[in-house]
Amino acid sequence: MKHHINGAELYIAEKGQGAPVILLHGFPLDHRMWQAQVEALSENYRVITPDLRGMGHSDVPVANISIEQYADDILTMMDKMDIQKAALGGFSMGGYVAFALLRKAPKRFTALLLANTRPEADGLEARKNRMNMAVALYDKGASAARDAMLPKLLTEQTANDQPGLVESISAVMASMPAEGLVHASLAMAFRAESVDLLGSITVPTLVIAGEKDAIAPPDVMSKMADAIPGASFHTIPAASHLTPMEKPEAFNALLLEFLKGVTA
Repeated sequence: MKHHINGAELYIAEKGQGAPVILLHGFPLDHRMWQAQVEALSENYRVITPDLRGMGHSDVPVANISIEQYADDILTMMDKMDIQKAALGGFSMGGYVAFALLRKAPKRFTALLLANTRPEADGLEARKNRMNMAVALYDKGASAARDAMLPKLLTEQTANDQPGLVESISAVMASMPAEGLVHASLAMAFRAESVDLLGSITVPTLVIAGEKDAIAPPDVMSKMADAIPGASFHTIPAASHLTPMEKPEAFNALLLEFLKGVTA
């Protein structure tokens, strides 16, 4: 359903009862990427999967937005939904928002999942690529992001074996509001560095990488996990960037086992 948050209508899906778990999607996706996790977790947890501003069914920003403002939306959402504390998960861009949330309000989170994400800010070349993506989105619509990202999200084997999954992901990406993705591209391009934050994370942390992920490679994620006190690191074999959708059984097994040990 939609909630009025910080001057915009944001779509927030919710299922299940119990300790709250908030899962933040990546670019250029929305809450639907978490479907397999929602099904697995909702028997025991209250699972909240928002569409970040400008993506999915949420309003497109009317002015430039930052990763910190996406985080502010999540904190306001928690207040409106009477969630004092929650386990927090972020995939890719959602991980950047999760880092911002831990900078802003670390005491509101009981556990952290970092999936296929990285703590470094963009360098010059990466920023340039994001700017080029923004231009392409204006020229071609959401298909520009779909065409650039889809080959990087799944392994070639999965793409060949599961054409239905490819179609489903493609349809979600093509449905995104192009200008919302422009805002997201620019927010990611100029996001803050989070490397210095890692050592101060005190909540239980699960880090999940995909063996074949070129966007957030396992070696980068392993180094990140090493810098977080007590973090648990796992690589999912034969998976690329979109591990929650490509290998949901393996992903869910790790997440459920992790959450069992966390008291919200």
